[in-house]
Amino acid sequence: MGNSVILKIIMYPGFLFFLIFFVLLIPTIYAAVIGAPPAPTHKSRIKQIIKIAKIQPSDKFYELGSGTGRVMIEVARKTGAEVIGFELSPIFYFITLFNLKLHGIKRFKLFFGNFLRADFKKADVVFCFLMPNTMDRLRKKFKQELRPGTRIISYIFEIKNWIPYAVIKDNKKPPVYFYKIETTRRT
Repeated sequence: MGNSVILKIIMYPGFLFFLIFFVLLIPTIYAAVIGAPPAPTHKSRIKQIIKIAKIQPSDKFYELGSGTGRVMIEVARKTGAEVIGFELSPIFYFITLFNLKLHGIKRFKLFFGNFLRADFKKADVVFCFLMPNTMDRLRKKFKQELRPGTRIISYIFEIKNWIPYAVIKDNKKPPVYFYKIETTRRT
């Protein structure tokens, strides 16, 4: 009798909807809250980022919250750098994975999970589009794990109490802040 009740619950159409909602949407909403809501970075802005950050083929480029993979794809295509992405949303994880493979990107790693638990020690460049409270949490991790000379790129939001070595600002697109570990004021 117990098995038939479980079978009836699983066969109920509302159960399938609830399961999909729970498994896919809840983590996506959580990722948007701790990271940032989805907002694609303009390709022209990515081109500027590559130039100012001086991303090289030998660099390991980390993206914290890969979204659709657009930044990873453009960096890999234009520089040949190895791209490493972290994504907490299962929906965006699979979109990024699909896009990386669709565009023929070979040198990539994509991790499903919370980047706050990741090891950043091998990063040469770290790209973030994250809310200010998350950036505040990352400051300590950056100071502890990133090597001198590692570049941090923050799309839209500044890193509180750090001095950028470059800033892209214009009226048409969101700002981008560039930091280097040895040139930041650490507080």
